[in-house]
Amino acid sequence: MKWGLLDHNGSILEKDHFSSDSSDGAPILHKIRGKIKEFQSEIEGIAISSPGFINPSTGFIEKGGAIKEFDNLNLQTLLQSEFNLPVSIENDVNCVAFAEKWLGNGKNLADFICLTVGTGIGGALFLNNQIYRGHSFRGGEFGFMITQGLHGVSPEEDSLSTLASMRGIRNKYAEYYSLPFNEVTGEQVFQAYDEKDPVAVTIVEKFYESLALGIYNITSVLNPEKVLIGGGITSRPTFINELEKHLTYIDRVFHIEIDACHFRNDAGLVGALAFHKTKYNNTETVTS
Repeated sequence: MKWGLLDHNGSILEKDHFSSDSSDGAPILHKIRGKIKEFQSEIEGIAISSPGFINPSTGFIEKGGAIKEFDNLNLQTLLQSEFNLPVSIENDVNCVAFAEKWLGNGKNLADFICLTVGTGIGGALFLNNQIYRGHSFRGGEFGFMITQGLHGVSPEEDSLSTLASMRGIRNKYAEYYSLPFNEVTGEQVFQAYDEKDPVAVTIVEKFYESLALGIYNITSVLNPEKVLIGGGITSRPTFINELEKHLTYIDRVFHIEIDACHFRNDAGLVGALAFHKTKYNNTETVTS
């Protein structure tokens, strides 16, 4: 769980993280409160980036994603009543998009997609210079897409989050070599891929194919200027080129342009502030 102290321009003055069980909301909330109290005399507002289906106008979290105890919680009201400060809360991948739109690789784009590749697949949409959330705040949930038919015992097994995520490739590699899942890392699989391990090559090529199909299908509907990709995988120097090879093979119409997100580990911090500025400045998109 990351926290930061930022100025109005998005510069990070101080940052750190605290460990937590990602599924246990009570200690997370306790640590959030503690950090706010520590800086309360210095801050003008509280901006939060969180997983889940969130109404950013009211701060109500319908589903807290990995943090189950945040289900049906109005975190905005809770913190505002306790600290008497303006509070904003927005979906974590939407915050990535806000960061890119404000100060990153989406700054000069009116229409772009953010897609994050990690444990699962997350997404966010900027259309006509505005974030698009959908009527029930589920817009951009690309990880739920089923792009290659139903072949498993449940739809989740065929979702983009299963086929094109780090968890997916780790799971396949662990299963083949009869290894405990927690002992396999994404870096390990890609190292084996670079060393031409035939199993890793099959797994990683399927990962790229699945991700390319997902991007192609999303783009065929929305026709954005660019697709920005975030997540730890983008630190791999050859990632964009390897993905582009698979996109080029299937894309004969849209000429999809992809790039890595500018912000990496700090995207949530900068994006939470960017959304906070739009919320309390009453603007559709963030300005300096």
